[in-house]
Amino acid sequence: MKTRLSLVLLLLGVAAQVFVHAQGQVRLLRPGTFLIDPPRLQASEQWYALHRAGDRRNLSRVVPTVRAAPPICGDRATQVSLAGVDGVLFLITGLQKLSEGPVVTTIAEPRFLYPGEEIDIGVRPQDGYRLEALGRAIREVGGFVLTDYTLWVRHRQQVHAVASFARATPDHPRRVVWAGDVDRDLRPDLLFDFPLGDVGHHYVLFLSSAATGEQLVSQVAVFSTPGC
Repeated sequence: MKTRLSLVLLLLGVAAQVFVHAQGQVRLLRPGTFLIDPPRLQASEQWYALHRAGDRRNLSRVVPTVRAAPPICGDRATQVSLAGVDGVLFLITGLQKLSEGPVVTTIAEPRFLYPGEEIDIGVRPQDGYRLEALGRAIREVGGFVLTDYTLWVRHRQQVHAVASFARATPDHPRRVVWAGDVDRDLRPDLLFDFPLGDVGHHYVLFLSSAATGEQLVSQVAVFSTPGC
């Protein structure tokens, strides 16, 4: 019995290491000027940009440029830019199944969900994928505060808590920035902004193709931009 248990734990450990390593290869950037150190881009990396193309979103191969920018708030700044592509939402590399072309988008603009609110994020109308927010709103000095704020992804009878926060404020809210199918597996992927404080941004990308076990999506990459 001990031998079987040890073997199971060993296999689980190996699987976890492989999964974490695969996630570690995925990198996320956004174009703009930020208070960050310059990210190191490898010549072997193939970057894709999710960008506007008329009234839809497209995925295109790009070569991002990273350079030092004039200081912001007296601190070091970095500019991430692209040539020939406008309306870029995010840049991604490290996923083998990416390819150029249209990307189904179900949420195109940043959106805050109030506790008790849910929205459809299914790639197809019949899929039944929903994003729901739960929590409580309480009044404190200075305004309302959300407590036990949790974002859930639901698919029929399956439920997955994507992120949970003990406290959140509507003034600088955690929002879903985009939802669609960037990995083209007919299941929704999600980009959130989970600010770590009162300023700046903390973008987190969840992909359905990285999900394991009872997950519906799994976090694969983050991009943080502190503010002044």
